[in-house]
Amino acid sequence: MPGVDQIWSEAVRTLERDRPFALATVVNVRGSTPREVGAKMLIRADGQFGTIGGGCGEAEVFRKARLMLDEGGAQSKLAEVDLTGDFDQEDVGVCGGIMDVFIDLWSPRDLPVARKLAESAEHNRPAALLTVVDAGSGRELPVGAKAVIDPSGCGGEGVVVELGDGAVNQLAERAADARPGLLEVAGDGGLRPVARIESTGAPRLYLDPVIGAQRLIIAGAGHIAQPLCALGSMLGFHVTVIDDRASFANRERFPTADAIIVKPFAAAIDALGLDRHCYLVSVTRGHAYDEEVLRAALKYPEGFVGMIGSRRRARATLDRLAADGYDPNRLKEVHVPLGLDIGAETPEEIAIAIIAEIIRERRLGVRDEFNLGVKSGRLSRRPLNR
Repeated sequence: MPGVDQIWSEAVRTLERDRPFALATVVNVRGSTPREVGAKMLIRADGQFGTIGGGCGEAEVFRKARLMLDEGGAQSKLAEVDLTGDFDQEDVGVCGGIMDVFIDLWSPRDLPVARKLAESAEHNRPAALLTVVDAGSGRELPVGAKAVIDPSGCGGEGVVVELGDGAVNQLAERAADARPGLLEVAGDGGLRPVARIESTGAPRLYLDPVIGAQRLIIAGAGHIAQPLCALGSMLGFHVTVIDDRASFANRERFPTADAIIVKPFAAAIDALGLDRHCYLVSVTRGHAYDEEVLRAALKYPEGFVGMIGSRRRARATLDRLAADGYDPNRLKEVHVPLGLDIGAETPEEIAIAIIAEIIRERRLGVRDEFNLGVKSGRLSRRPLNR
């Protein structure tokens, strides 16, 4: 399944071919739903790119979007996808909530906006798409009017609505923090979160932060790395494999990797750099190499860093790094030993345990504090070894 970051590059490719499309984005959810706020799919005459959860709800949104495209001059609109009805379990799965989905029509004239968003996603620069989803009673701007919010001040694209300085700053902060939101324009030009989906007559905007390419960096090209690379690619990560042995780090062993780097581990990590979109895991062939990976990775203030191995070895490694002056707060963030306890034994099972912890951190921000021997009690876990 394509990652969210790939939506904008696909949008650019579509518009460059002079083809319109509809972009369906989940802007609000109530109850249990298959996808979160911000999930999106691109609908064209020849099919779709991305997903908002599958099933009958997605099919209904796809049908509405295709009708809007066929009508040509149809206006973008908000659609309610109700999954609470009494349907066959086979059709609706286990979800029973409501998704509010904004179906926005894009045409080749929106190409500058799409290019700005794709560029931000490609370079992991914070930005956000701001779209009018309800023009309000004044109707100064049409539904679907859009602009790019650029927190760096490098300039955006498009115009949406006049806002006060406080509102502009609020949008920039939310874009920088990647916080989506359905917002209402107050009479003084300020913004407030939408508490009820029913219209109040005030204009409503949806702020959709650009999610940069989520990078999975695998240090070590051994037996665990192979299924881990395949899983990462399947989940939409941009996967990089690094190792100092060309006989291991090669395209034959890692056909789905986006990049393969044959260099000493520290040099490769320094060349890549780490940011908040990075998930680096050390599954090298030995303890000394794992420590080399951690020393290089912890120079950067952001990014997920994990290492497999025993608790004893994890404690010894972190103690050495602490003695050498590494930031104690950053050391507490290291995921060691890495991998959820699912009783994993084989390389494939261990890869699943590792990717499960990455998904949990990515989606929920939840982790176990085994660093330096402190156990959170949230989950009993065995250390994973090579």
